[in-house]
Amino acid sequence: MSKPSKSIIHKAAAAGAAIAGVLPVGADVASLCVQEVNMVIAIGEAFGVRLDKTAAVGVLTAAGCTVIGGAVFEAVNIGYPFTIPAKIAVATATIEAAGNLVYKYFEKRYG
Repeated sequence: MSKPSKSIIHKAAAAGAAIAGVLPVGADVASLCVQEVNMVIAIGEAFGVRLDKTAAVGVLTAAGCTVIGGAVFEAVNIGYPFTIPAKIAVATATIEAAGNLVYKYFEKRYG
């Protein structure tokens, strides 16, 4: 069996960039968290593992993604709307990094 495509991660990061660019401070972080949870569920499914939202949050938390990503993202939210490009870059990089960590976890255990 071939490895699942990492396009799941790239699609989630692109959606995260759009979310970061259009939503105001506060709503953006909550929406990005939902995006990351959905990405983890999709990565799990690609490896044949069924996860619910609680399990997906656990995977993200274990990888340190929720703490690190949230802290970095909140730090660049100062000076909105002038920080929109920074928010987009941080959202994209954070989701890509989280996705790659989660992908490697599933690849190691189930790939």
